[in-house]
Amino acid sequence: MPRGRPRKFDEDAVLSAAMQVFWERGLSATSIDDLADAMRMNKPSIYNAFGGKEELYRICLDRFCRQLDAGLEATLESDLPLQKAFVAFYHAALEVYCDNEPSLGCLMICTAPVAAVYHPDIGKDLRDLIGRLDRRVAERLRKAQADGELQADIDAKQMAKLLQAVLQTIALRARAGESKHSLKKFAAFSVATIL
Repeated sequence: MPRGRPRKFDEDAVLSAAMQVFWERGLSATSIDDLADAMRMNKPSIYNAFGGKEELYRICLDRFCRQLDAGLEATLESDLPLQKAFVAFYHAALEVYCDNEPSLGCLMICTAPVAAVYHPDIGKDLRDLIGRLDRRVAERLRKAQADGELQADIDAKQMAKLLQAVLQTIALRARAGESKHSLKKFAAFSVATIL
């Protein structure tokens, strides 16, 4: 079977550039011209390789969510005690959220809610991420219950939502300019209070 021409760009590099633009501006405020400049690609090449702006945004969200999944595995699904695992998870999130100057928060939490209203597929992506995080956090809480680290009568599903709300708050506060040091203190206080 004949193969098409090989791509003449570094996919990882161009998607990283696109993700940065979307992270700074969100979907609505980003133009194809902005993306073409950042990705160093012409507009037809972007459309041919990735589809339209919404499709490219969704590809970037998926990349970001895979990074989040890796962070979950490295912290919450580690052998750390429950409270230390959650503090490590929030600290790892803050390293990502505060990696730019100014801090941009979370790509998904800080940009997708606005886009979700007008783009049903992005709304589904957002709901899927929230649901996946709820399930994985609840699984970690149930493991802690089975291990005797957490009271057996606590509703793991509801507590997972509360712990995810802390993550969302951290993301928004980071984007609003609150310092990483302050947010680390808030994360530790939240974990100690909730757990």
